[in-house]
Amino acid sequence: MTMPRSTPSAQEVDARGLLALLDALETPGHGTHSLMIARHGAVIAEGWWRPYARDRVHLGYSLSKSFTATTLGILVGQGLIDLDAPVLSYLVDLDTVEPVWRRVTVRHCITMTAGHTEEAWNWRGDSVLPEVPKGADPVLAAIIESRVPDGEPGQVWAYNQVATYLVAQAIAAVTGAPLTTHVRRLVLDPLTGDPARAQRTPFGRDLGFSGLHVTTPTILALAQTWLDGGRWQGQQLVPADYAAWAPQPTPASLRADEQGDWAFGYGASFWGASHGYRGDGAYGQYAIVLPEHDVAVAVTSEVENMQATLDALWTHLLPALDAATDHDADTELARRLDALTHPPLSGDSGPSESVRVPRDPGSELPGDYDSITVQPTDTGNHVVTLHRGADALVTRVGDGEWLDSAWPAPAESRLSIAASGGWQGDTFTAELRLVETPHTIVVQAQRHGTVRLDWRLMPLTGPDPLNAAGFEI
Repeated sequence: MTMPRSTPSAQEVDARGLLALLDALETPGHGTHSLMIARHGAVIAEGWWRPYARDRVHLGYSLSKSFTATTLGILVGQGLIDLDAPVLSYLVDLDTVEPVWRRVTVRHCITMTAGHTEEAWNWRGDSVLPEVPKGADPVLAAIIESRVPDGEPGQVWAYNQVATYLVAQAIAAVTGAPLTTHVRRLVLDPLTGDPARAQRTPFGRDLGFSGLHVTTPTILALAQTWLDGGRWQGQQLVPADYAAWAPQPTPASLRADEQGDWAFGYGASFWGASHGYRGDGAYGQYAIVLPEHDVAVAVTSEVENMQATLDALWTHLLPALDAATDHDADTELARRLDALTHPPLSGDSGPSESVRVPRDPGSELPGDYDSITVQPTDTGNHVVTLHRGADALVTRVGDGEWLDSAWPAPAESRLSIAASGGWQGDTFTAELRLVETPHTIVVQAQRHGTVRLDWRLMPLTGPDPLNAAGFEI
């Protein structure tokens, strides 16, 4: 289902403030990919910076937690899972675990008050995992054995992937289906029905805390649902009592040593904020809820300083609400939003033959990406092949335009690429944007030297780009 469309003026928003917001989001350091703003339930601004697009999914990283929490709330309302049951009661015999685990409830996990005082598990996985029976989860076994809470559940808070992972596994155990099955059935399909992708552990378990790839309209629909107290398009999707409780920061989280808009505490997989509350994910993925203004915002991006994006919203969006409006500015805003782009790279005339360049040892991509071949095309563009051992990742690179490609990835998934670049003398430079993620590979090759294969911002999944892919859900 789609949200209705309106204009800023019709919803008492000054479009001049939104134009100033776009200016701020296009300053250096703001690699914004998409922006959607709704007021009074209607979309008043929406835009995608090409090559990002409305129908592309986008890796949300920890914004995934807010989808997990939404799914959990629905299942709680259906009586399938109990917030105050020990989380491990759904997974193991409680008599076999450390006593403190018996006091860790589902509620503690979804609020990250499980008793850990620091991050308890690097989500890329441990180098050594315990031996488990066939079909069992070695990651779960490692958590139970070696990530025992070091504080009292409910009394301490730490941002911690283990807690949400346990919720995901409890949901799978009690329902007999992976978390992502319920995310699709209970949340994604009712909201937009848009495509979605997800990531799992090497052992086939849903993460819960990261890895969900969704469209920007889906992110906005999630924010709007929470803005409306769990209701979507007139239907109570999330139980009203859960929807009222989940955004409230826990006392333990308010004692945490956080900075900026992260200092306002943490609820059930939603952050408090200086204005409203939000779900967010690494490198600038946001579902922002502003109840006092009846506003919902969705943002995807590739940024290191996430506070700067929030500051831009507080500085430019908030003063525009209930301000004098300007219909001419509405028109200018619509034109500007339609023309958003990340300028493609281009070059001058380059070699007329294929050039193969070995990897520079200082490159951030793994060593098995050992070289690239740059081949000119009849249209003035290029085909760049990344050689990864015996594999060849073929990429269309536009000279002055973005061209799309897809790389095969593990588990029958794929990685979507939009690329541009060209030769400047003996130097070939290209940007390979992983357009379903917040990440970009920067290629700089010397015709008679080596090629640097680096990340603008390295994925949390590690330096191999293929690990950032997800599977369809």
